[in-house]
Amino acid sequence: MKKNLLWMLAAILCCGLTTIALTSCGSDDDPEEQNGGQGEKKATKGDVTLTFVAQPKALTYFEYDFKYVDAKGNTKTIDIDQDTQSSGSLDDFEFKAIKDVINVLAANPEYADLNNPFVYRVVLKDQPVGSTVTYTTTCHVKEGASISETLVYALPSVMPSIKLENSNRELASAFAGFKGQRVSPEQWEQYVSAMEGKVIVQGSGEVVVGE
Repeated sequence: MKKNLLWMLAAILCCGLTTIALTSCGSDDDPEEQNGGQGEKKATKGDVTLTFVAQPKALTYFEYDFKYVDAKGNTKTIDIDQDTQSSGSLDDFEFKAIKDVINVLAANPEYADLNNPFVYRVVLKDQPVGSTVTYTTTCHVKEGASISETLVYALPSVMPSIKLENSNRELASAFAGFKGQRVSPEQWEQYVSAMEGKVIVQGSGEVVVGE
């Protein structure tokens, strides 16, 4: 009888120690405990990328003033034409976002050079959450530009994207695509008057830096 009582006491003690051990292990795996109960830290800033994309052919007839204003009110205008230094090719993120649009257009010989578009990329670092970045593209016809046959080309577009702290890069808005234009020699002078100083909708907009 005494021997059985000792075995029972040993079993109870063992169970008690196991419960303590399991409770201790559970607290180590609790993310709320590890982070002081505050959870994931919210983003306070992000990097905004403005990617200007144009059909190379268009830059032989037109030049574009690409202007942006960052969250601090800093303003810069880039004069883009066929002599402007490109930022290179589309990166993986950008190409994935617009490859279907380019593939469809570039299947037409008039837009074939969109397979290797002109790219000018601006990266605005550490823009505060809640702030706004604006951008505008204005068209100017190159001096002395003329055509002897029908001109078919695409207006430029800007792809805005944002990467918040500890997050993946995302499009800030749906890509507007490219708007095709067809101009005959007889329409050229009238077209020049209409396009000079025109704001390109696909290349203008704003990015609100948000969560």
